[in-house]
Amino acid sequence: MESTKKPNVQSEIQPGLETRKVRRPASVTLLVVGVLIITVLNIIRFILSIRYWGFLSSRLEVSPIYLSLSGFIWGLAGICLIWGLWKAKNWAPRLMQAVALTYALYYWLDQVFLNEHPGSGVPAGVSALLPTNWPFSAVVTVLSLAYIAWIMNRLKVKLYFGMSDVRMNQDQRTDGDK
Repeated sequence: MESTKKPNVQSEIQPGLETRKVRRPASVTLLVVGVLIITVLNIIRFILSIRYWGFLSSRLEVSPIYLSLSGFIWGLAGICLIWGLWKAKNWAPRLMQAVALTYALYYWLDQVFLNEHPGSGVPAGVSALLPTNWPFSAVVTVLSLAYIAWIMNRLKVKLYFGMSDVRMNQDQRTDGDK
């Protein structure tokens, strides 16, 4: 009887190369937890903006459409990202970096142009350009982006996501040691 087992693509490209399941690094699990927290907050934002639409439209200068749409988009992006990181999809590292950069840009644009900053020491009726805690927010943003870039460039993480150039380089190093 003929075997219906799917051939290993990696071993066809390089004979003798065995693909083994790489355990999820703790740093990837930590990223998933962080993305999960932000995703849940944005889904809550989406649900509450729909639930309290009338109240928000009477109190805010920004339309509840912005709140619900941004909550929905970031919630959806987060769900896709969590799934890709957890299942070790090869597109997940690029998506993680793209979403992190885009979310940081979104955060700062939202802070600068859409939020009112009443405690900034500016006369009443005039909104300051930056919130009073902007130095802290800037440091957290830079450290978060640097941490994500560092994690995504670690060897264990690259192996977990099956980046072929890392496997080939590692195999060449081990072949050279023999």
